[in-house]
Amino acid sequence: MKPDRIVFLILSVLCLFSGVCQAGVSFKFDAYSNVSPALKSRMEASISALLTEINRAGASATDLRLVNLNMEQAAKNRLTALWTDARFVCVDAMNVSKCLNDFQGYQVRGISIVMKPYDSSYGGSLNRELTVSLNKRGVITGVRPAWENREDVQQMLRVTGNGGVAEVAMRQELLKWVEDFRCYYNERNINALNQIYSEDALIITGSVVAQRKNTGDKAVTFEQKVNYKIQDKATYINNLRRQFATKKYINVEFDNIQVMKHSAKENIYGVTLHQKWTTTGYHDEGWLFLLWDFNDPEKPQIHVRTWQPDQVVVKDGVFTLDDFFIP
Repeated sequence: MKPDRIVFLILSVLCLFSGVCQAGVSFKFDAYSNVSPALKSRMEASISALLTEINRAGASATDLRLVNLNMEQAAKNRLTALWTDARFVCVDAMNVSKCLNDFQGYQVRGISIVMKPYDSSYGGSLNRELTVSLNKRGVITGVRPAWENREDVQQMLRVTGNGGVAEVAMRQELLKWVEDFRCYYNERNINALNQIYSEDALIITGSVVAQRKNTGDKAVTFEQKVNYKIQDKATYINNLRRQFATKKYINVEFDNIQVMKHSAKENIYGVTLHQKWTTTGYHDEGWLFLLWDFNDPEKPQIHVRTWQPDQVVVKDGVFTLDDFFIP
């Protein structure tokens, strides 16, 4: 084969490979999505452009270019912050999903992605799903990796008794906010965390310490004791701000979620879940309880946050909605 023929073939393959890497990613709503044709088309175009840019930046290991996308600036900032810890790419060139209605607008779930972490400090799953939120005008308001465990999601959305369609919608909303809440820590989004905690939020953390104990026969033993620390919102947020400024990497994961609706108070929910917190040089696991107030669905608030190490929960049980008085 002539040398110029070989060069031509190599160039052709390289061009083809480059075309695949830069190919657009398409998104469509399924046939059962209840949204007007004009808005549907606009949202499909916005999500397609977003996924295409994610694949371009993910495949080329470069920064995201979000300036011309139909996204709120806060959503651009949040996605850029996520990108600093781990890139990702979409698995499928063609994506189809249902359009879910929520209180703020619309939501798309189930877009398959593969994480491309920068180093071994990333401890999550590589195969994830992406969730995209949009407002009622079709502008993208949030982009985040979804909850990893589908069984947890199904458990959270399962309604018993007389809840009906309204309760399913409420739990869908709660799921979205809990996912956002988790991502706020990964993004180091101190402003969002400051807004989501109520001004009078009660924040309790438990820790296990070894306490010296004299047995009377000159032997010394140690027993485990639980210390609880209570913080107000200002103290907690200031401590978080210092962590966010000094830690290179933060990853928060949730699983084993349980949801309890208050029996007497409207739009009050208790959420119990297992949390894994990993940051530069540190890892812990424990149980998180969050008391959510959805009386203003546009701006839900967390009134109580508790964290207990696994050892504490084995001995004393986890905090629940029944442990707190709500006036």
